[in-house]
This record gives sequence, structure tokens and C-alpha cells, in this order.
Amino acid sequence: MDTFLLNAQRIFDVARADGSSDDSEFALLIRADGGIQMFMGDAERPGGRGVVYSVRRSSEGVRVIGQDGRRRCELEENTRRRFHNELLRDQRLYTVNAPLLT
Repeated sequence: MDTFLLNAQRIFDVARADGSSDDSEFALLIRADGGIQMFMGDAERPGGRGVVYSVRRSSEGVRVIGQDGRRRCELEENTRRRFHNELLRDQRLYTVNAPLLT
């Protein structure tokens, strides 16, 4: 597997496993020389060259966005509450009609 995607998966797994209910947002910059820098808060693209992974954890779930030049990946996990609200709405999304008899 590609290192870019593998690192995104590893960061996502760690963010999910933390179990903290606190909202947090940070970015990791992996420089070309292998060094790692961490930026707290909302950091779209920290200065410097390298691969950036933005991590956001909240009561709604976890999201990791990786950017490496023109490549981008996004991993997201929603909590059940949000899942139910989006998929199990109070409105009918389709109807089933009896077949027409001829």
C-alpha cells in the first residue's frame, strides 16, 4: 500500500482509539527530511513542504484529511447519533405500489 494512504489510516486509527469526547483539531506536517511538526487548531496548510494530515475529533466523529501535492484522501467515521439522523429520517424516501393487474 502507498505510504501516503497507510499513514492516513494509522493516524485515523489512533484518533479513533483515543476515546476522548473532547473536541480537538490539529494538523501534522511530515517534512521531506522525515521530520514531523504538529500544529494545534484549525491549520489548513502549515508552512513548509511535505505531507499534511488534518485531524478533527468531535462528538460527531473523527475525520482525517491527507494532502500531498495534488493527491488528497479523506477518512471519516460518524457516531451513531449522526448516522441515524441522516439515514433514518421522519420522511418517506420511497413508496411501494402494488403491481398493476391487467
